[in-house]
Amino acid sequence: MSTFIEFEPQDNFDPSSIVAQCIEQDTRSILLDQDALPPAFFDLSTGIAGELMQRLTTYGIQMASVVPNVSAHSQRFQEFAREANRGHQFRFFPKREAAIQWLEPGKRG
Repeated sequence: MSTFIEFEPQDNFDPSSIVAQCIEQDTRSILLDQDALPPAFFDLSTGIAGELMQRLTTYGIQMASVVPNVSAHSQRFQEFAREANRGHQFRFFPKREAAIQWLEPGKRG
């Protein structure tokens, strides 16, 4: 039984919907592969990443995101990812296996 849920790429990426699905499925962890995130997520000026992180924080949901090459994105996004990786709420991982391991109960930290 998985302790997290995954999201497939969507035409309309909606942070509210993601949080609602977590609550409906009674889980507090999500895994998002880079392909499930819209290009606007990586452009911090759109506010999509900030909105998702705020909603996750509000509802106590942890997120692991697989972004194989963070350096392929803007300097601002790289800084954002480094800061996120210092915390316990959301993290970016280059490999899926590491993200899944972090999501396992008792592994976060």
